[in-house]
Amino acid sequence: MAIKVAIIGHFGGNENLVDGQTVKTKSLYQELKKNTDWKIHILDTYYKDKKPVKLAFELLWMLFTIKHIIILVSGNGMKFFFPILYIYSKVLRGNVYHDVIGGNLHDYVKRYPKYKKYLNSFRVNWTETDLLKRKLEDIGVINAEVIVNFRRKEMVSLKELDNKYEKPFKFCTFSRVSRDKGIDEAVKAIKAVNDIAGEDICTLDIYGPIDEKYKNEFFKTVEACKAVMYKGTIVSDEAVDILKQYYATLFPTHWDGEGSAGTVIESQFAGLPVIATDWHCNSEMIESGVDGVIYPGEEADTLKEAIIWIISQKDRMPEIKRKSRGRAEVYLPERALSLIISKITRMQ
Repeated sequence: MAIKVAIIGHFGGNENLVDGQTVKTKSLYQELKKNTDWKIHILDTYYKDKKPVKLAFELLWMLFTIKHIIILVSGNGMKFFFPILYIYSKVLRGNVYHDVIGGNLHDYVKRYPKYKKYLNSFRVNWTETDLLKRKLEDIGVINAEVIVNFRRKEMVSLKELDNKYEKPFKFCTFSRVSRDKGIDEAVKAIKAVNDIAGEDICTLDIYGPIDEKYKNEFFKTVEACKAVMYKGTIVSDEAVDILKQYYATLFPTHWDGEGSAGTVIESQFAGLPVIATDWHCNSEMIESGVDGVIYPGEEADTLKEAIIWIISQKDRMPEIKRKSRGRAEVYLPERALSLIISKITRMQ
């Protein structure tokens, strides 16, 4: 008899959303559908405010009829689902597999001490990084294991990386467009480099959904710098083909929830070096001076200096891009899937 599994997470309804949580949830569902004969039921938290009664009945049905539940939720979802799934695991003897979203779960545990009890009642908490696993262990969460934030996609071909790179050097950002993702900093750094050069030696294209509260300020910032353009959003399936035309990705994030960032993963599939803040697990994903730049660090103290440094490496760029592409191999789904499938199969 086929294993029955439920996945609780944000699937985005009928919308084609490109945020990291939705992409991760849909990627897991699609890979399990493709690689198992399991009967997989989904509970789409996108409908929590739109169809709350229907969602409640679906959840109740899952709790009493399905033995295995995978959950992928962020802050508000944790508050609602964790107490319910604690009872499901303790009273109904169900198996909960928590696929962690982002990189700040340890902060939630510190803020809400009951979360430690909830998390330890689950079969496993799959973190995206070793850093978060260690932070959870330090505060008493004893069942964390690392599963990378995987993607199923074709990498850029090696041949496409063997170009000569000349000015204007094309940079991009590929993330939610908000202040805490460092978009202001990226624009200012590009402008500063061009001011030093006395000409537009680099350009910046910005991709991603814009935070509503930031929209007016953002467009004023973009309009003030002619080397910067907003290019809309990119769905994950198109990311490699669009990103591969660029010289490097800028990722000056200071967002508290940053985990194994899709920005870095998608860029590495496209063979792009990423210039990123030394923030959360960025230095776990990027080897500074080899396949990207972490600042402040040996190569640069600021984003402006990091851009100048990577432009100075234009003759090495095919090698740097190849190494960035090589990093992406760890995010292919095969190993992560085998760990997930074997974990659930053993609990059957």
